[in-house]
Formats: sequence, C-alpha cells, structure tokens
Amino acid sequence: MSIKKNIVVAIKLTLLSLLIFSIVYPLLLGGVGQLFADKTAGSIIYQDGEAVGSRLIGQNFESDSYFISRLSSINYDASTSGSDNLAASNPKLQHRIAADLEEIEKKYHPGNKAVPADLITESGSALDPHISPEAAYFQVEYLAEKTGISESTLNSLIEEHTESKLLGLFGESRVNVLELNLALEEVLD
Repeated sequence: MSIKKNIVVAIKLTLLSLLIFSIVYPLLLGGVGQLFADKTAGSIIYQDGEAVGSRLIGQNFESDSYFISRLSSINYDASTSGSDNLAASNPKLQHRIAADLEEIEKKYHPGNKAVPADLITESGSALDPHISPEAAYFQVEYLAEKTGISESTLNSLIEEHTESKLLGLFGESRVNVLELNLALEEVLD
C-alpha cells in the first residue's frame, strides 16, 4: 500500500471516529438517559411547584414535628460526599456515638426499647435519605405526642412509605425520610 492510501485511510478512520464518538455516542447516551429522566435529573421532589429535596440525598429535619434522618458529619452536602469514616476503636467516634445516644434517649425516652443503630450512625456517604422501618417506628410515640396525630396513623404512614428489599433479596427494607415527612405534613394540614 502506498503512503497516499495510508493517509487517506487514516483520515477516513479519524473522521468516522469523530462522528461516532462525538455525535452518535453522546446522542445515544442522552436518549437512554431520557428513559430514566427522573433519576438523571437528580430525583428532585416538588411540592406546590417548588423543589423541597431529592429522593437520593438526605437532609436534616430539626422540627419536633418531623421524623429525623440518619446523622451526617457533612450536613448532607452532596459536593463533599463521605462520612468521617472513623474506626470503631477511635475515641472520637465512641464519644460522638455516646453523646448522640444520650441525646436521643433524653428526647425519645425509649425506656427499655433499644435505639436503632441507624439513628446514631451515619452511612458511608453521610447522604443516605433512608432510615430503617425500626428507626421510624421508634419515633412514633414521640411524634404522636408532639403533633397530636395518633400512633396508628403514624404507623400507617410508615407502612405506606416502607420500601422492601430490591427484588425481595438485596439490601434492607427502608423508609425515605423526606417522603415520609411530606406525607406527615399532609396529615397535619
């Protein structure tokens, strides 16, 4: 093959590669992304036309009228995902857990009920929007007292918002705290 033919083949391959990887492939990915538009747009939850949060990122609920989320050492800032990742033997972690446990026991007066672990620990990303159903049920008596909503109504809300294991096999049952609190607001109105 002559040098001229090699150059022509190289130019054709370059142009074909540019067409495929600069135009066709991005359009194909964009099209596939539209099939999952809710997730690719951040899974934002809107209430009365206003964004109130994301299904994928936890947030802090400080009012006594809301279910509380898992702890977050980064204040649920998605730009800095990642918890403190302290070892179980780290005195700083032991002190934080003891202080958080004392605060929850003081607030919720659990008596002989064990405090669910996810109320005093954070997820690996510190952004988890879910708590276990046990952690939600743990808060029912306190919220019934604070909101005036019956415990049976609160239990029903938790049941309605409990997501089961993926395919019935993977992960754990969980409750999205933002969605649960939005349902709670509807009952309060």
